[in-house]
Amino acid sequence: MKRITLIYILPFIAACAAGWICYAALLNSDFVNKKAKFEVEFESEQPSEMQLFLEDDKQFKAENMRSAKTDAVKNGVIDFEFPFVYRPGRLRLDPGFTRGKWLIKKITLKGLSNSIRFNAADIFAKFKPANDIKTYRLDAGGVYVESNGPDANLVSTFSMPEYIGVLTATPAIQRFPFLLSCCLGFMVLYVLNKKLRYFLDLQITSSHLLVLIFVIVLVLPFAGMTLFSKPNADDSGENRKLTEKPVFNFNKLLEYPTAYNRYFDDNFGFRKNLSTLNSYYKLKIFNSSSKPDMVAIGKKSWLFSVDPNLAGDYQHLKLFTEDELKTIQHNLEEAYNWHNEKGVHFFITILPIKSSIYPEYMPDCMKQKSRYSKLQQLSDYMNKNSVVKIIDVTPDFLIRKQVEELYYEHDFHMNFEGGYIAYTKLLNAMKPYDSLLVPTPAYKFKKVFRHIHNADLSKQLSLEDVLLNDEWLMKRPGKAAYKKADAPVYGSVQPIQPTVHTQIANSKLPKVVVYRDSYFNLLSPFFSENFSDCIYLWTNEMSVEVVEKEKPKFVVYEILESSIDKLLEDNPTGIRNK
Repeated sequence: MKRITLIYILPFIAACAAGWICYAALLNSDFVNKKAKFEVEFESEQPSEMQLFLEDDKQFKAENMRSAKTDAVKNGVIDFEFPFVYRPGRLRLDPGFTRGKWLIKKITLKGLSNSIRFNAADIFAKFKPANDIKTYRLDAGGVYVESNGPDANLVSTFSMPEYIGVLTATPAIQRFPFLLSCCLGFMVLYVLNKKLRYFLDLQITSSHLLVLIFVIVLVLPFAGMTLFSKPNADDSGENRKLTEKPVFNFNKLLEYPTAYNRYFDDNFGFRKNLSTLNSYYKLKIFNSSSKPDMVAIGKKSWLFSVDPNLAGDYQHLKLFTEDELKTIQHNLEEAYNWHNEKGVHFFITILPIKSSIYPEYMPDCMKQKSRYSKLQQLSDYMNKNSVVKIIDVTPDFLIRKQVEELYYEHDFHMNFEGGYIAYTKLLNAMKPYDSLLVPTPAYKFKKVFRHIHNADLSKQLSLEDVLLNDEWLMKRPGKAAYKKADAPVYGSVQPIQPTVHTQIANSKLPKVVVYRDSYFNLLSPFFSENFSDCIYLWTNEMSVEVVEKEKPKFVVYEILESSIDKLLEDNPTGIRNK
């Protein structure tokens, strides 16, 4: 029985396992097409940026957009992967942001095993011009498209559900991976059958078991990243996009090992689990951070960011010089006067970081040099010397924190309580310029307590399942007065995150443009209630184009205390005095 087991049964099991692992790995590799794609062949007379939108719930949303830069080419080909949406509808192809001319030769919907091709006549029949399309006609070789503005697009007359069944159909067996896996299985079976004959009389010792365990430990990460779902930035515990798997190319043979090594470092199997285990024991046993250059463990398990890009001068080691204060005053007054000439009321609010409001929870090794910060210094200076006033909620927060928690313990951000206080102070400052701007009373919002896994600082330590965000979410009972609308696109603005656009139909409330960062996410649910039209741009760069195109009554410029040095930089061309 030992002979049969060792020579036949074990090799057969190993061969089946090797074949299955190989097949599963190949299904997750570049050998197999795993996602439906949109391919367009075209000619272009000018460089541009082509965009593809997939309609979701009857809206073309910025977050469902794919884009690719194009050059002036005679035979250009671009592949777009379809974004995932819950209620897919029509397709929209935007040839570019600029005035220009294109010849769309062919469009192909490439599925997992089938493709749907549209020649020039099909494109002309099934895609209709919209907005800034000046000329749209069927030419020899393709469909001629000419735009006279930045918002030219072609919208399909069909919806994607008509083709989803064809595009997502997969064969029961992927032939090439299956044949390759069978070959590997037979090879393993043959080699083990031959080699294991020599081990019939071998006595297995603890050394053999140790070697086997060592080999398993080495193989497990690769097996994990091959067989299980790939991590992404949300579940990896990192606030960044993980390195994508490089495509093997013989023309870049020397660069491939380095690129693959970066991919492996970011995506190796069980990376998240090992990181969580390491962080958990460092926290519980030593009360220390596994990433001390990014996150500090404070008192009572409060977490603080020490990343200079986020926390800035959190210890208040340096104040502005007199010349720096004058520079900021000049820049803010310059922006204020430019907006005022356009008939726009300009407001600036600087929101305090967590360590400025809760220094008592910071670790002793990070004590602040002074309670007087750059924000307080600048606010005092502007109140004394300028018509432009800094809307600073630090004094309000320091009073209110005695009865309410205003920041998340395990997150960099303030919570909705803090957001409501900041919203109220900002709106009260704007109210003298429009009597309709009355803050919504707090009692009209329902408080809902919840535990959530979205704490960004605990995520960086891979402890989001251990150190949760405990928050009172302030929600408006029933439907909110505002609705999300299609977000506008501007050629001069490159926002960090997609632009958010909210509207209140048939409203006499004013229009506002907000330059903001992630902190304003905690104000916007309240803020959108008070304006007929809100455009939230995630950027610290003011724009002439935005103001001239949107013609708002108000512009709000919000930045974080840690980014306050940004105010030393010159204003954009057009706002800056020559």
